Formats: sequence, structure tokens, C-alpha cells
Amino acid sequence: MARPQVVLDLADNDTLARDLAAGGVFAPGCSEPLGTDCELIVRAGGDELVLSARVVFVDPRGAGLELVGVDLEKLATMLAEPEHVPPSRNLHERLRGLTLVEQVKRAQHGEISERILLERIYGKTVWEPLLRNPRITGPEVARIARMGALPRPMIELICSNGAWLQIPEVRRALLSNPRLGTDQILRVLRLLPKPELKVAATATAYSHAVRDAAKRLLRELEGR
Repeated sequence: MARPQVVLDLADNDTLARDLAAGGVFAPGCSEPLGTDCELIVRAGGDELVLSARVVFVDPRGAGLELVGVDLEKLATMLAEPEHVPPSRNLHERLRGLTLVEQVKRAQHGEISERILLERIYGKTVWEPLLRNPRITGPEVARIARMGALPRPMIELICSNGAWLQIPEVRRALLSNPRLGTDQILRVLRLLPKPELKVAATATAYSHAVRDAAKRLLRELEGR
């Protein structure tokens, strides 16, 4: 059976390209149910990209899509530069071999294409300065939040940011991180709508500690 199609035109919203390059995007008006695999058709001028995506949260305004099996480094460069092959090579070369001070500076102030490449090249070295970048997007935060090697102080940095915790993708990423502490688990779970809490109580992608805490909260909500 053919997968449903979701169409996004980048001309409608200049933030869509930044979100896509970070691995996810909100699709206004999309009514596909949670967990649906779909084809995301992205239009920019006369160009069109077809990407694989999955619905990871829904609300009355639309649905949040997570890209599946997409090379984010290549996508970021394609979205930033029409003639993407030479700029991709040039940007990659410019960012390789940076000193630690330069890595931090670029991560704290860089645009989306730089941030994606910096994380790919330098990994955990730039996680904290990336999180300090005021232009970092929800999908980027979620990508870092999923990292099993993420130090606990950085997990706390994410958990203490109320705006980030309002993003369902970030909450799910945190709950899937095995280093999330007991108090942090409860902090995140208490923000979940009841349907998401029910999913968290049974989702095998989450640890036993997360599932158990979700079950306890559900019993509290149901007065048992």
C-alpha cells in the first residue's frame, strides 16, 4: 500500500528549512495518526525533494514529522545552497581541523548548516556550546538529548529549559536516554498529555525505570 504524502513548501515559512536540516519538522494541517510512515515532499522554488518521514506527535494544528534514513549533513547543505556539491565540500573543509576554541565559537554562534556539520565532525566536544546557541532548534536539541554518552550536567541543562520541554520530540528523546535520572524522568513525564503517558508506560524503547514511573503517574491520575 502506498505511503501517505505530506507536502511542504519552504516558501511558506523560512524556519522550515532549518527544522528539516535538524531532522524533523512540524507539518501544519497534517492529520496522519501517530507512528504513520509517510513521504515528505519538500518544495523549494522549482526543486522538489522526496524524503522518508514518520509522524512522532500530533496536535490539533498538525503533526510533527521525524526524518527517517536521511543524510542530515547532505540535506542541510542542499537546503542552504542551491548548487550544493561544491559548497558542501568547501564548508566541510573549512570546519575540519578547528582548534577547540574555534569549535566552541562556531557552535555557539553558527547557522544550521554549520551546526549540523560541527556535531558530525566533533561530536561530544561541541554538544554544550551547541546547546548554548540561541538559534538551536527543537530537532537539534532532541538529537543531542538522545545521545547515550551525553553527560548528566548537559541532560540537566536540557531538562531545566522549560521551552525545550514543551517540545514533544525533545521529551521523547530525553525519555529514551538511559542516563536520565529518576527526578528528571518524573519531571519530563509530568509534562506528558495522558495519551502520551500511556504510550510511555508500555513503549519498549524506554527503560524499565521510565515505564514504571509512567505507570505510577497513570495510577495517580486515575485515583488508584
